[in-house]
Amino acid sequence: MMTALDRGTDTRSRTNGVQDHEAGLKTRLIFRRAKKRFGHVPLSTRIRAYDPELLGLAERMSKYTSASGVVPPRLKELVQIKVAAMVGCPF
Repeated sequence: MMTALDRGTDTRSRTNGVQDHEAGLKTRLIFRRAKKRFGHVPLSTRIRAYDPELLGLAERMSKYTSASGVVPPRLKELVQIKVAAMVGCPF
């Protein structure tokens, strides 16, 4: 019997990150800000939420780099995905 994995159509990700019901107060606030900015919470943000300190630092960096408005948020997310692919990041 052939499975979806055998056909190469497996669409599951390796991790789903922290879900809304699992998130603490600070994490939920960051998720809310991400939803407002991107229309959804990016997987990279959900994965960073496993380490609240890392998530906070990443959000602070994002705040400072996007403050000038030079780079649109969607382009920044695309760059993060491209860099992850270039370095062989599994997610």
